[in-house]
Amino acid sequence: GETAQLFRRLEVPRQGCGPCVCMDPQLERFADTLALAGIDITQPFDVRWYNAHAIEHSLPLSPLPTFERPPSDGTLAVLLGNSTALWPAFLRWLAAQPDPESVTDPLDTYTASVISAAVADLTGGARHDIFWVTDSSRLVSMQRVALVSGLCYHDAETQLSIHPAFGAWVAFRAVVVLDAPAARFGDSPPPLVRCLLTDADKASARDAMAAALRASDEANLCTQLHGAKGMERDVRLAWAALRDCVTVGRDHRYSEAQLVYHYTKDREVLMHAMRAQPAAT
Repeated sequence: GETAQLFRRLEVPRQGCGPCVCMDPQLERFADTLALAGIDITQPFDVRWYNAHAIEHSLPLSPLPTFERPPSDGTLAVLLGNSTALWPAFLRWLAAQPDPESVTDPLDTYTASVISAAVADLTGGARHDIFWVTDSSRLVSMQRVALVSGLCYHDAETQLSIHPAFGAWVAFRAVVVLDAPAARFGDSPPPLVRCLLTDADKASARDAMAAALRASDEANLCTQLHGAKGMERDVRLAWAALRDCVTVGRDHRYSEAQLVYHYTKDREVLMHAMRAQPAAT
């Protein structure tokens, strides 16, 4: 098909991607366009890796589509996500809206808009599918994609995805599956990222997880007694504290406003951050 001619494996890896993943010029442009909008993680992978991983580990996950491509061809897909780079780009977009306070689900609206536009430009109408992290009806484990594609270490105890550069300060937005071959990646996925947690990190994470579980239990009790979600914000921030236990990538920690909004969706925090942005020049 048309898309089958669009992608080929290059010999030079793209800076910032997983250790064994390379991109052709069109995917390079796609990645560059998204990076300008704050979506600075673009990780190509073969659908076969994810589907085989789910079967091997008996995970309750539906397979990603292959568009009936021959199994020997593989099927190309791309994991999209962001580091702290998303926040300033998002705030600039929000400030440019006619009525920022009226935008529904502003961060999801922004990321869906920029990703959809970039995918449309990449595919030119060729067959593809987008799986959004916000769509629980079509669940894809982005953490497992990051694991099998060689992008991140996956910590089974905390369920954190830990990037070699960004540490725990990453968020995944979507998986895009393309009607294009991935055979040049080879039959085997890249090596898994080694454990990136120190012994001290692991001890801190255990303590933070215990505190988050206690907060969750107290919140459940509060809800049962008072019929309210009075502790929901505190519970979410208790879980967010797990990220601070990871040493690697601390230079890429979210700002306090980004962290709080990421976990609580507090509109007041968002509006304050938007107004505090330097004026565009």
